[in-house]
Amino acid sequence: MPRPRAPYPAYRLHRPSGQAVVTIAGCDHYLGPHHSAESRAAYDRAVLEWVAAGRPSIPLQRRHDPSMAELCLLFWEHAEQRYQRDGKPTGELPPYRSVKQ
Repeated sequence: MPRPRAPYPAYRLHRPSGQAVVTIAGCDHYLGPHHSAESRAAYDRAVLEWVAAGRPSIPLQRRHDPSMAELCLLFWEHAEQRYQRDGKPTGELPPYRSVKQ
């Protein structure tokens, strides 16, 4: 006989970070230090929101995948800030100019 499924997602330890984590609708939610009052409260909030939404099997706030144009624009904005010295572009920026076009 199969084991009954738990009514709520498990509160568990994420060993590499030492944080509490819960997986809801396929997405991990990091809650803070494991066994802390803060992480227990965050767990309660996350599960209550999930139950109030009708226990959906897809993430509550699903983000769209960015287009290639959006990625290029985001990279260009990053490069403009990253490759400057004293407020002026360095020589490393021009090779990336084709990304902007």
